Amino acid sequence: MALSPRIELKLTQSLVMTPQLQQAIKLLQYSNIDLVDFVTQEIEKNPLLELSETDQNTPDTPESSHENSPEISQGQNDETTPAVATADDYLNNPGAENLNTETALDTNFDNDFNNDCVIDAVPPSAPDNDLGLSSKSMIGGGGSFENNDFAFDLGLSAAISLSDHLLAQLNLLLLEENDKIIIRFLIGMLDEAGYLSESSILIAERFGCEIDEIERLIEIAQTMEPVGVFARDLKECLTLQQRNNDRFDPAMETLLDNLDRLAKRDYNSLMRLCKIDTEDLKDMIEEIQALNPRPGLIFNTSVSQTVIPDVFIRKTTKGNWIVELNSETLPKVLFNNRYFAEIKSHTKGKEDKEYLAECASSANWLVKALDQRARTILKVSTELVKHQENFFEKGIKHLKPLNLKTIADAIEMHESTVSRVTSNKFIATNRGIFEMKYFFTTAIAAVEGGESHSSESVKHTIQAFIDAEEPKKILSDDKLVTILKTEGIDIARRTVAKYREALNIPSSIQRRRIKNAAF
Repeated sequence: MALSPRIELKLTQSLVMTPQLQQAIKLLQYSNIDLVDFVTQEIEKNPLLELSETDQNTPDTPESSHENSPEISQGQNDETTPAVATADDYLNNPGAENLNTETALDTNFDNDFNNDCVIDAVPPSAPDNDLGLSSKSMIGGGGSFENNDFAFDLGLSAAISLSDHLLAQLNLLLLEENDKIIIRFLIGMLDEAGYLSESSILIAERFGCEIDEIERLIEIAQTMEPVGVFARDLKECLTLQQRNNDRFDPAMETLLDNLDRLAKRDYNSLMRLCKIDTEDLKDMIEEIQALNPRPGLIFNTSVSQTVIPDVFIRKTTKGNWIVELNSETLPKVLFNNRYFAEIKSHTKGKEDKEYLAECASSANWLVKALDQRARTILKVSTELVKHQENFFEKGIKHLKPLNLKTIADAIEMHESTVSRVTSNKFIATNRGIFEMKYFFTTAIAAVEGGESHSSESVKHTIQAFIDAEEPKKILSDDKLVTILKTEGIDIARRTVAKYREALNIPSSIQRRRIKNAAF
């Protein structure tokens, strides 16, 4: 073969993704709230799209059991009509991300869905967490100690931030302007709890001064209210408050030096180190519990966001399960055919026609993509109810092991599609609001080849046994393994330890100290 340059023609096929296909895949991952933001942006860019606040003339649909999938009904009126619903093959075929850009759209839906679209009742709220705080939570793990008596009313007054509160105090201090500049910087470095995370060395390097100078200014800043701000760690925060209360003696200093022992309820060791008796230690612990480990949080004006479910699951009077989309949070996008026809009749220039065609194509695609997204979520949710029906009927002990492949095979979709559908989605059930991912758990083998158990149900069982243990009969991890085997659960000791730690449950030694504490 001669080694020389030549020209060859080759016909090859490559798998690529159009921008619209990429965006359609992203739509699956959006929650309903994120979807509203995306749709709003699209409507601002496209004059042919409209956001309908309510669906008019929506036909009523009969209820069906969970054995039937929901059907999506579409409303229409004289002026504005939804585009015809179609499905991209990427939602129905494995390896969807690699479809060729020329793949035709499948316009045939299986009309085996039945979605009521109207929610008859307010969804139940999430169940309360029945797990108590571990001993670790009291020392630095939680947001506050028990029996806090610091000024909650300060946080309930006018919405003022911690930074504003400290800056107002700084203006009253008789300091050089350069000192105030550095303290303003320190205020900006505080976290929401009021702690100073950056080291004095780095701050000194930033301002080109000595570390002692920074320490002097930190000590001045620590005189501000609320007492405890500008501390570098929990020990310093509590020390500042005890100094302010004139309760910082050598015994208290030793106790604060051994907060880890206090967290483990190692009272005998603490009494020996502090050289005090049981009654003194009890009083000192009560003093610490009355302090505020995160003083900055009383100025935290942020509002917790309520979880809004994307899907509702409810049971009918006939005993059937109904799966519904949360239509209240779903954007209702309409393609304005009348406006399109009117503009099209007056469009003459080539560029204008191209722009109008592009808007029409984009609007049509968006309506189709939203419709198929809704159908896909309903398919996955319906199959989820089929597999986890015992959980909804009987509780967490009956949660079955489940993986993405099981659902994907059942609805003939790719695992990646199911993964995207279940991301950032919440389901309101008769047992509370859960993230969709919650229902996908690993399997724990059963004794003698029985039916496997869900890891979540095993955690629940471990929690129940530990809650019921007697102070004189604390269950070790090995003992828990033995008990679980009598329940038909074949589990290793290290797995029990891992689940116990995930539940924030102390070890058997720590629990024995807690439950057999002298006070």
